[in-house]
Amino acid sequence: MPNRTVHVQAGAVAGCSFAAYRAWGQPGQYVLAEAFGGVVGGIGGGLLPDLLDTPDSPCHRAEAHSLSITGTAGYYLGDRLSAWQSSLRDRAQHFAQMRTSSPDLFPQIGYGLLELLFRFLAGALAGFLAGYASHLGLDSLTPSSLPILY
Repeated sequence: MPNRTVHVQAGAVAGCSFAAYRAWGQPGQYVLAEAFGGVVGGIGGGLLPDLLDTPDSPCHRAEAHSLSITGTAGYYLGDRLSAWQSSLRDRAQHFAQMRTSSPDLFPQIGYGLLELLFRFLAGALAGFLAGYASHLGLDSLTPSSLPILY
C-alpha cells in the first residue's frame, strides 16, 4: 500500500517529468526552472488527496479520491493549463526584458528573481496536476481502489 513517502517520491518524479515535457523546446535554463517547479508542485499534488481525505483507515477515500469528481476537475484544469502556463511565461519574459534593459545591478537581480519565480510557477502548475494524478494512480492499484463518487 502506498504511504506518504511513496506519494512524495512518485509525485516528485511525475511532476518533474510532466513539467519538463510541457517546457520542452524552450531554452535549457527555462526548462530547468520549470522542472524544479514541477518537483515542488508534484510533491504538493501527491500529498493533497490524503490531506483532504485523512488516511485513518484503508477505506479512507472520499471526494478527493473520487474518480468522477477528480476526473471532472482534472479535465477542467488540464484544459486551462496551457493558457495559465502561457500567461506565466509571458510574465516571466516581461521581467527578463526589464532585467536586460536595466542599467543597475539591484533591479537586475530583482527582475531576475521575478522571472525565475514565474517560470517556477508555470512548472509547479503542471507538476501539481501530475502529482495528484500519480497519487490516484497508485491508490487505484490497492485492494480498496478508488470510489466512483465518494
